Amino acid sequence: MQLKQYLWIVCIIFQLSVKAQQADSILQTIQTASDNEKFGVYIKLAELNTNTNPFKAIEFANNALTYKQNNEQEAIAQKLLGTLYYRTGNINKSIECFTTNIELENQLKNEQRKAQSQSALGGAYFAAGKLSDAAYNYLQALRYFEEVQDKNSMVSVYSGLANIYTKQNNFSKALEYNLKAIEIYETSSNEFKKLLGYEQIGNLYLRQRNYSKSFDYYNKALRIYQEMNNNAGEASIRFQLGNTYIQSGEFESAIEQFNAALILSQKLKILPLEAANNNELAKAYEQLGKLELALKHANAAKIIATQSHLKIEQETAYETLARLYNATQKTQHAKTFETLSKNIKDSIYNDSTLKKLVDLQLLYESEKSKQQIQLQEKEQEILANNLLKEKQKKTILLVGFLILLVFFIMILVLYFQNKKQTKILFQRKEELKQLNTVKDRFFSIISHDLRNNLTTMRLYFELASNPDYKPEENSLQELSKQISSSVDNTIELLENLLVWAQTQVNGIKVNLKKISVNTLVKDNIALLSATALQKEIQLTNTTSDDCVLADEDMLNLVLRNLISNAIKFTSNGGKVYVHSQRKENNVLIEITDTGVGISEEAQKQLFTRNLNPSTLGTANEKGTGLGLILCKEFIEKNNGTISIESEEGKGSTFKILLPLAI
Repeated sequence: MQLKQYLWIVCIIFQLSVKAQQADSILQTIQTASDNEKFGVYIKLAELNTNTNPFKAIEFANNALTYKQNNEQEAIAQKLLGTLYYRTGNINKSIECFTTNIELENQLKNEQRKAQSQSALGGAYFAAGKLSDAAYNYLQALRYFEEVQDKNSMVSVYSGLANIYTKQNNFSKALEYNLKAIEIYETSSNEFKKLLGYEQIGNLYLRQRNYSKSFDYYNKALRIYQEMNNNAGEASIRFQLGNTYIQSGEFESAIEQFNAALILSQKLKILPLEAANNNELAKAYEQLGKLELALKHANAAKIIATQSHLKIEQETAYETLARLYNATQKTQHAKTFETLSKNIKDSIYNDSTLKKLVDLQLLYESEKSKQQIQLQEKEQEILANNLLKEKQKKTILLVGFLILLVFFIMILVLYFQNKKQTKILFQRKEELKQLNTVKDRFFSIISHDLRNNLTTMRLYFELASNPDYKPEENSLQELSKQISSSVDNTIELLENLLVWAQTQVNGIKVNLKKISVNTLVKDNIALLSATALQKEIQLTNTTSDDCVLADEDMLNLVLRNLISNAIKFTSNGGKVYVHSQRKENNVLIEITDTGVGISEEAQKQLFTRNLNPSTLGTANEKGTGLGLILCKEFIEKNNGTISIESEEGKGSTFKILLPLAI
């Protein structure tokens, strides 16, 4: 997955579809061309050889560089070389050429091309495992793209920054940039959606785990690339399709796509993509238990990544090899690659890098705020000057009584304008205050509960993978239960978190329709029966055949959260009942458990918008209170009410009242 943010760098050089005869024809003109013309001829030859022989293309681009007449031509050659070196796996040379190009574009005062090269340089630094350098160049490019509202480039940079912060386990910043990219897509016009491209849209849906839409857009992009006979674009899309299949658990289909992408990347000599495909093939074969094939591809990825200084892919290969050698009982090999993986992780994800990322982000936000303030001050100065000139003109033209009348009118106008502006400023202040509250709640969940869950899982997995750890049968079962519980908690938290974040960004849209309460409850009990079985909890459904008028997705989330909470806070061997009955023109749904109950003080804070500290279930399951906040908001949006009756030690009953569907 780590290759997404820089695959587009490779794709931009494959837009020319040419025949070998064209290159031969142009090559013949070298003998008669002047020194001034030779630069253009060699650049064209480099472009024509990009697909068929990228190493020959590098030779032509370097020849062009020897005939450059000015900084403009040198900038063109350096940018092309940066792209070619990146493709052929010479990351250090790619970084060197992109850096030189940026210096030249700065001298030429071409901010657009400079920003484009900074974005490309960010991708190259990411591949080399230099995350702080990657973030610096992405943020430099983002300043320009946001200023000129180049939304296509903004989405690409947001995606790159999201991947950087994901690698650093800074999920709050990663989600922030991902939501920015999604917001641009969802609020844009149809014309912009076409410009954005199917591949980028597919990437956004994949990040949201919306696999059906992701497949839809990737396949649209694949058809276009195939019609264009663009093998590089096809390789990129097949790699993305493979990632989507592997995330959705369809490993055979994933292998088919990765193999197709690998063949194309080997043919085109795109070494970063070749290493990435080998890494993903190793993971897919590992899931299918085909360990020999997994080892073959992991070793291939390791060799390519090591030779090309692709630290991100190198770290992935080491980690995979450590797992595979553990699985094949080659503990010494496993320890070696565990050590190598740890060392390279320490070099990429150390505290110094994290501090640099924080400092860069703060500097970016500070400079952005200063620019906004300066722009506002300039606009206010222009507005003040215009008002002054208008006032002076009227003062000269009007005499006597008219002067007094106009002066009085101007005072009134200024008064109402000031009143209106004061109202607008107050509204903006309230909006900013609300957004800040949302941010604080958001960061509270990410920094506390999600980090704790992931840290717990990592400790469990490290313990389980330790070759010296020989657990007893009972302790092994308990460890498995703990790992499963931690995974379930994390999934539940992420699902609620993503739903809640989407409501904060896009608002809540309600689609009311007739819904069978009994059917919906049956589905959710079936979904949660495995969790209840682990605690030997009896789930009982005594709901009626009444239907309610509500949004199915929202009501489904509410029922799932409440039944899951009932299981979570009920001891082993307990009972959970779901009952419904008609109340005049409404239907009352009750979820009752025989669990630990809730104190009166805690009940007062259950549905508040301020997130509370985590609460442990009877089997140490974690909760955040976010699910209950969503339940209250969704039920009220469906013209209903939600309440609780509970007593400590005697269980709880959550009551939902919704309109009866007639």
